[in-house]
Amino acid sequence: MNHVIAKIRSREKIFEKIYSGDSIYELPTELRGAVEYNPETILEEDDWYKIDQFSSTAYAIEVLKKDFNTVEYDEANRVRTESVEYIMSVQDNVYYFQRILKHSIMMKKRITLGDTIRLDQGEKSIVINSTPDAIYVKDDDILYFKKLSTISPIFKGIDELYREATEEETKEFLQNDFIELEDSYGVEKVKKSNRKRIAMAMDTLSSFTPKDKQKILKYTHEYYPALKYEEKKKVFTIGSEEEMKYLLWGIEQRYYTTPVTNERRVANSIMQLE
Repeated sequence: MNHVIAKIRSREKIFEKIYSGDSIYELPTELRGAVEYNPETILEEDDWYKIDQFSSTAYAIEVLKKDFNTVEYDEANRVRTESVEYIMSVQDNVYYFQRILKHSIMMKKRITLGDTIRLDQGEKSIVINSTPDAIYVKDDDILYFKKLSTISPIFKGIDELYREATEEETKEFLQNDFIELEDSYGVEKVKKSNRKRIAMAMDTLSSFTPKDKQKILKYTHEYYPALKYEEKKKVFTIGSEEEMKYLLWGIEQRYYTTPVTNERRVANSIMQLE
């Protein structure tokens, strides 16, 4: 039996049961190839991210931390569809989540054809997507999803997994002795994408020894000589977002040479191999 629970927009945590019956989702076979979430890994069309031991994280909602019991949820007499934040479909101990946005609600007049032809004025209905936004497999304690930004309103705080460097952290990074700024480039000009890269670069640099740090600067200069670099001082001159991106790619060791054609490339997406 499938039970669909609606999370109602409210100051209180209101969940109501809106449907019991046939399953509305199917478990994708592609979940077996899911990769551990990394903001630097770009998924192929059918791929999924995953987070293991999800129930023990700070983002797991209480519903997932206990056994599902339909008795705990009141039957909805009449749900205002525009007040539904998301739905949760529970099928065989698998929880499917779908956010309900404006385009998820449909209301159309239609002529029904049958023994009696009549005009149906239509009622508001929720459109069920072919693929849910998130899937939680309770038996394995794994959350699967495709876009972190899509599920962050459901699992509060999960967006910290792709956090941006704060203004203070960005300022601290730009004050590194291997960076010299020019052309009025500074904290206020560092945009979202580079703030994410800075947050990761700071974590990476914190694990480096002074010798490692010198190696990475040399590596970056050799792979991307277009960046202004003063070898004696071991300082990169950065004056734009583009130049900052190339420096951050170097810190994350994104540059590589192909073994056969000897081409120099940059990895747009990375995935840790076991």
